[in-house]
Amino acid sequence: MGRARAADCGVALAPLTYLAHLERAAADVAGRLESSDLDAPVPGCPGWTLTDLAHHLGGIHRWARVAVVEGPSDERTADAPGDRAALVDWFRAGASALIDTLRVTDPATPCWTFGPRPRFAAFWFRRQAHETVLHAHDAAASQGAAGPLDPELALDGVDEVVTMFFPRQVRLGRTAPLPESLALAPAEGGRWLLPGDDPAPAATVSGSAEAVLLLLWHRIALDDPRLRVSGSRAAADAVLAVALTP
Repeated sequence: MGRARAADCGVALAPLTYLAHLERAAADVAGRLESSDLDAPVPGCPGWTLTDLAHHLGGIHRWARVAVVEGPSDERTADAPGDRAALVDWFRAGASALIDTLRVTDPATPCWTFGPRPRFAAFWFRRQAHETVLHAHDAAASQGAAGPLDPELALDGVDEVVTMFFPRQVRLGRTAPLPESLALAPAEGGRWLLPGDDPAPAATVSGSAEAVLLLLWHRIALDDPRLRVSGSRAAADAVLAVALTP
């Protein structure tokens, strides 16, 4: 597993770093399920309760593990229980199976993914870290207790949205090409461009990496005090209103 460098597989952080984030976030979610209100609404996922979030994430963990070892599958949430004790056990089992599989998988192994080519198992280290960390944040928010995101991982999450998810949304016809470009300038460093017909950005959004990432995933709005807009606010609103992610 240590033979592959992150850069070799098209990702920014070391695979073991992603795995550590995944493991911690999964443990955080499991802890929430043990003691929190399972019927509490999840602010970042309208219409979901904490139980719904657990079913979704536990199913995604199982689906991703199958993708690593076998290829794509349509099954995600089979046999997801509602009882608290059974739900916690079911969620922990799915997370542990995914983590154990990734731990023994060389990130440079060719593997089916829904990302751009070339496709390696490293994709799943990155994607499942971000999936689980974001939903751990959602789970905490359902109880009014959301904490900060790791800045380095948040920066990488911004990159994932701009370079992988948004182009995929356009390619699949889920989102129309943008008429105007929007620049993203997290305070921790880096600059990204959501490209439109005019390559010159009509506006720039800046703020903490966490705030920019949560904005892209529609967890917060552009009027959040952690964010600032320079240039055309109307253009920024128009870009951020589209489905940049699934």
